[in-house]
Amino acid sequence: MARMSWREACQLDNSLMSLERFFTIPPDYAQTLTGGLTNRCWKIVAANGEAYVWRPATPITQAFSISRFQEFQILSTIQDSGLSPKPIYIGDKGLLVEWLEGEPLTDKLTFDQLLEVITAVHSLPTTRIPVAPFNYTARVDHYWMQLKPELKTEEYQSLYRDWRNAPSLADVGYTLCHFDLAGYNMVQAKHGVLVIDWEYATIGDPRLDLTLSIDVEGVNEMDAIHRYCQLRNIEGIDDWFEGVIAWRPRANMMAMLWYLLAYQLWGDDYYIQQAERLKQQFCM
Repeated sequence: MARMSWREACQLDNSLMSLERFFTIPPDYAQTLTGGLTNRCWKIVAANGEAYVWRPATPITQAFSISRFQEFQILSTIQDSGLSPKPIYIGDKGLLVEWLEGEPLTDKLTFDQLLEVITAVHSLPTTRIPVAPFNYTARVDHYWMQLKPELKTEEYQSLYRDWRNAPSLADVGYTLCHFDLAGYNMVQAKHGVLVIDWEYATIGDPRLDLTLSIDVEGVNEMDAIHRYCQLRNIEGIDDWFEGVIAWRPRANMMAMLWYLLAYQLWGDDYYIQQAERLKQQFCM
């Protein structure tokens, strides 16, 4: 992380200037945060020592269909859950949240921690969360339509066409979903595991959220589904097995398009390599 004065940070990212009304006294310093793929975020330390995270709204967040206002609404609704950072300020230029002190669980997350956290998120009440349910087809269409013709190869187009519709599944209800729940978005704090980076969170099918976490963390699918259903006292486990199986190719296709769009935006070969890796999984 690069630490610099507040003035230097504002020169590097002018979205920070929108916080000058919030901070009556200029912050002590700011530093860039590493680890986020979508956008550059900042840790800001105020003159009184309090720390925050600035999550800007930019053309990059728009490209990935991320709304800082929606993120603010969700965090505001669940701020007493003990799972997430509290939202502090929202404006046209971005979202300010509290800094969560703790040890990142990247490469350190245990199987039990993952299942306990995802069941806790899915058990949060949703009636007061003012967001529309996740529309899978609309999201993958949004990614696809932004891609340049040269990235829309016949193989990619075929996979997009084959898997762009949501599966027809038994109804298990909608829950709050994080949609990027893995060790890199969790910290071990004094009083338990906390979850950060709620930018993709929305109301949706929890089986898709579970599928995404199982794949990212590389845990055993059958064990994860069994343990998840135990923790939530779910008896109809077959509907969850079938749901995860049905969502997996769609989740992979959605991630593939995400990486293609990321490659188009940043030109980093890492992203095209990840898209190719996911494409090859369909051939196995």
